Amino acid sequence: MSEPAGPTSTSQWQQFEVALVKYANLKDWKKVEKVNELMMMALTVQGKPKTKSQLLARQSLAKVHQQVIAQANAEKESLSKEMKQFQATKDGISAYKLTSLCGEIYD
Repeated sequence: MSEPAGPTSTSQWQQFEVALVKYANLKDWKKVEKVNELMMMALTVQGKPKTKSQLLARQSLAKVHQQVIAQANAEKESLSKEMKQFQATKDGISAYKLTSLCGEIYD
C-alpha cells in the first residue's frame, strides 16, 4: 500500500473517522485496531498539519477516536461485569445440578 505524495487529504482523515465508527458500532474490535494502526502510521508519516483544514480534520478525527476508545472501554466493562455475574452463578448452578442428581439417585 503506497502513500500518496504530499499531505493526507481531509477526506482521507474523514475515511478513518467513518471506519472507526463503523467497526466500533459493529463491535468488530479487530478491525477497529487495524484502522487505528493505519491511522497512527498516517499521522506519524504526515507530521504536523500544514493547513487549517488539515488541523480541523485531525481535531475531528481525535474527537471520534476518543469516542471509540470510550465505547470500547464501556464494552470491556460490560463484558467484565457479565463474566463476573456468570462466574458467581456458575457455582450455584453446579451445586443445584449436583443436588438434583443426588436427589434423583435416592428417589
